[in-house]
Amino acid sequence: MWRRRANTPSGTSRGVNTEQPVLTLRVGSHLDPGIRRKDRPNEDTLLVSQGIMPSASASTLSKPFALLIVADGMGGQAHGQEASRLAVQSLADYVSGSVGSQPRKPEDLLPLLTAGVQYANQLVYRHNREQRDEMGTTMTAALVMDTTAYVAHVGDSRLYLYRHHTGLGQITRDHSVVAGLLAAGVIESEDIYTHPMRNRLYRSLGEKASIEVDGSTVPLAAGDLLLLCSDGLWEMVRDQQIAAILTTPRPHPAETAHALVQAAVAGGGKDNVSVIVAQVSKV
Repeated sequence: MWRRRANTPSGTSRGVNTEQPVLTLRVGSHLDPGIRRKDRPNEDTLLVSQGIMPSASASTLSKPFALLIVADGMGGQAHGQEASRLAVQSLADYVSGSVGSQPRKPEDLLPLLTAGVQYANQLVYRHNREQRDEMGTTMTAALVMDTTAYVAHVGDSRLYLYRHHTGLGQITRDHSVVAGLLAAGVIESEDIYTHPMRNRLYRSLGEKASIEVDGSTVPLAAGDLLLLCSDGLWEMVRDQQIAAILTTPRPHPAETAHALVQAAVAGGGKDNVSVIVAQVSKV
C-alpha cells in the first residue's frame, strides 16, 4: 500500500511538508501453472515492487511508486521460464534502481519505463545469441506514481482498466496475428479464442536486437482497478466475467486476483495464469 502526499506551503518563506493522503494503492497477485501445464516449468513471471523516489529538494516530499510486471515466456522446456524471469528482473532493476535513487520528472517516467523494456529485450536477445537458444517473452508493465499509471507493453499479456462509469477497457493492444486479423475485419472478436493462429505473436522480447515498445499513460482516479494478466486468464475467461469478478466486493485485491485465477482454471486451465490486481482508493 502506498499513499501520494501533497505539499502545503506555510506562511514563511520556506515551505513546510504536510502529509495529505490523496490516493492509496492496494495490490494483490496470484499465479497458477494451470491444469494442462502443472507438471512443466511455469513460464509466467510476475512482480509487484514498491519503493520511494527521493525528493528533489528540502521543500518537496519523496514520492512512493509501484512497479507491476507480468511476463509470459516462450521457448519450451525451461527456456520460457528463464526468459520471463530474466526480462522481469532486468526491468525491475533498471526502473527501480533509477527511480529509487534520484528524483525524476513526470515526463521522464514513460521513456524510462520503455527504455527498461528495451534493455530487458537486449539481455534476452544476447542470451539467445550466446547460448543459441530461441527463448522469448511477452512483457506488460505499469509504473504507478501520483495519479498516473505509465504503461509499457510488448506481446499479448494485457493491462485492463476498470472504471465504474465506463466499465472494463483493454489498455494494451495485442501484438498477435489474430489481433491484426480482427483489426482488419477478417475475423470476428470471438474468433480470437479459437483461431488456429491465436498463439502466434509478431512482436516479443528476445527475437531481435531492438524492439518497438508500446507506451501509454493512464490517469487514475479513486475507484479505478488495474488488471495485468497473461493470456492464460483472458483466453479462458471472457471480459464480461472478468469485470464481474473484479467488481465483486472482497476484503483485499489478493482475493480478487485469486478468484480470477480460479475462474481461468475452472474454464479449462490450458495455460499458466498470472494476475495482478491494483485497487486505487481515496483516503
